[in-house]
Amino acid sequence: MNILAFQRSYTESVYCGRANEHSGLPLWDGGSSIEKAKDKRAGKWLTLLAVAAMAVSLLHSQESPAVVAARPNAQRTNRPPRVVEAERFLARRGWSSGSQRGSAANPGRRAKALSNRIQAQLQTGPSVTWLPLGPVSVESQNFGLVTGRVSALALDPSDATGNTVYVGTTGGGVWRSQNANTSDPTKISFTPLTDNLPALNGVAEASISIGALTVQPGGTGVILAGTGDPNDGLDSYYGAGILRSTDGGGNWSLISSTADQLFRFIGEGFAGFAWSTVDQQRVVAAVSQAYEGTLVNSIDSGSSYQGLYYSSDGGASWSLATITDGAGARIQGPSAAFASPDGNAATSVVWNPVRQLFVAAVRYHGYYQSSDGITWTRMPTQPGPGLAAQWCPANSGGTGSPGCPIFRGTLAVNPQTGDTFAWTVDVANQDQGIWQDECSASAGACASATLWSALHSRQWNTAALETNSVLGPATIQNGDYNLTLAAVPAGVGQQYGTTLLAGANDLWKTDCPYSQGCAWRNTTNSTVGFCAQVGEYQHALAWNPANPLEILVGNDSGLWRSTDAIAETGQVWAAMG
Repeated sequence: MNILAFQRSYTESVYCGRANEHSGLPLWDGGSSIEKAKDKRAGKWLTLLAVAAMAVSLLHSQESPAVVAARPNAQRTNRPPRVVEAERFLARRGWSSGSQRGSAANPGRRAKALSNRIQAQLQTGPSVTWLPLGPVSVESQNFGLVTGRVSALALDPSDATGNTVYVGTTGGGVWRSQNANTSDPTKISFTPLTDNLPALNGVAEASISIGALTVQPGGTGVILAGTGDPNDGLDSYYGAGILRSTDGGGNWSLISSTADQLFRFIGEGFAGFAWSTVDQQRVVAAVSQAYEGTLVNSIDSGSSYQGLYYSSDGGASWSLATITDGAGARIQGPSAAFASPDGNAATSVVWNPVRQLFVAAVRYHGYYQSSDGITWTRMPTQPGPGLAAQWCPANSGGTGSPGCPIFRGTLAVNPQTGDTFAWTVDVANQDQGIWQDECSASAGACASATLWSALHSRQWNTAALETNSVLGPATIQNGDYNLTLAAVPAGVGQQYGTTLLAGANDLWKTDCPYSQGCAWRNTTNSTVGFCAQVGEYQHALAWNPANPLEILVGNDSGLWRSTDAIAETGQVWAAMG
């Protein structure tokens, strides 16, 4: 692999704070960046590492027209705003929501036309010399070298140095670095792990679009990569299942369905994994919607299914979990009615090691908990009044209610304090707030047995993160596309126990609620000021448990690193005029 590294110095600005390293490690995913021409303002040393040559193999198999035509139209109502806008754009160009792949009237017409053009070119001979088009990094106006979307991150918990990092991209598969914490970023290197996978040979709808990544604790060598991007864009490519490696990424197998083969992952996306610390072989997967899969009707009717799944053997085999809203009100389960068209999307899942509890977010339903990952119940108190049962009925046998204001929910846990954080947006990207459950642990147990109980629930003021838009007064811009949280334990001597990172278009940071004197800091300013020169649209956050100062963020422009917990100081950037 060829590595291109460079370093720049910019004039200090009062708005940018003291020098703080952000290393851009952009990875190719087949995308591109289009930047608006704006003035540069930055005030820190910035070091970026660009991967300038990465081999990407995209495997694709075409199903027969009969199979495609037999699938029902899986369009959903109440689509997110960015999808509606894109559909209008495509509709003006002859596309409709019921369009099939290729031509419905003559599915072989396009292939025949392409074949004719190729034959004509072969007969006339080559007229131009081939030019390299990629994968390469692209020089952007505001962020330096960038590439495409990083959708998932996982540090190896058995590597206390923080050097072993796995990166999932939305079109380029899984990559690994074994020296990601090297002080000299020009020495950092990445290796592709999922190009030309034998496990995908002959697999219909094979995909290396990665939505979620995890490394099993304990140094077992097990890595799980959930294929399918859950970020609700027209380029959120769908997956074919879970890629599993038992040797640190050297070899992979594909798991495309549950062990009983009743529920399949084809056409869906993966939003997250979580491991139990009680049973180290128990892992839960949150399966969500990959919107591009909906557009092309890639789901298998009656078998593709979103929701929560669990494994009791380190991810080797999987089963559908049971989700209930109380006695007799089942949302999903092996013997529950099939929720058409393909279940209820689970948009986030975490494990709280202090409470010894899984917590998950389910679209149009609310937040759920489970001690074993097998049976889930709706929390009696939810993170926000809008998620009360009267607005979020069970709808057994069907999908949730769009009036329930949770289109996307994301979760984070501080593993030291046991505090749990939830951030929610509705279908119009209206902010439902960030809510903290204060564990207030004593003798290894939380003060309240109930998450988000009245005495231990706190809403963090997120007004600084909101925009008054045509969608509403509390819009989280593109919240259906990028919404992520991280609860990083604060260092020794800190007054507060959590540094909270909130990723949307920008990456925001605070050390305590506004009511306690803390303000949100926009650490990236990717649309105004470009202070950090870190790309827009944050999708993934990771930090080193052995060294919380090492923080990684994946966004539409690649992978970026801070080695001092984003320790910016000085005046927070503010728009002028």
